[in-house]
Amino acid sequence: MLLSFNGRYLVICENTLSKLSVLRVEEEAFPKSPYNRVIFSYYAEAYLDNFLVYVCDDTGTGLSELSEIVGYIIFYPQGHIVSIAVHSAYRRRGIGTELVDEVLKRRRGIASVEVRASNEVAKTFYMRLGFSLRTIIPRYYGDEDALVVVRAGTGLGAK
Repeated sequence: MLLSFNGRYLVICENTLSKLSVLRVEEEAFPKSPYNRVIFSYYAEAYLDNFLVYVCDDTGTGLSELSEIVGYIIFYPQGHIVSIAVHSAYRRRGIGTELVDEVLKRRRGIASVEVRASNEVAKTFYMRLGFSLRTIIPRYYGDEDALVVVRAGTGLGAK
């Protein structure tokens, strides 16, 4: 079952996870280390209200289980972003910003996330949204450090 959310996002319910394309978005965005179905099932069950997907309805027929998921965000209730991805064919359209903005709205502008030290695109993205470097975690990704970036409660959204 898909639940409507703000007319643009849908919440993933565990029983539809196998029918959705969220795993393809994950694998396309993170080919070296994608989360698997078990991890997504856990987050969908444990954090149902905090696992949002962005659905594209190119057909104009309205949202349905056949609509294509082109992005998602998973975050803890405290505002820590666990994972965010947008399919490469839909990047640079503001989808990632809208997903992060929803977290910021729910958390009154407070959020945090780990970013690979080498990921210049992600670092630029979060800095543009008002995040700043908090600390560095050595070898967080095994072969690479993580930058912990945070956004203090300075407003109700990314815009």
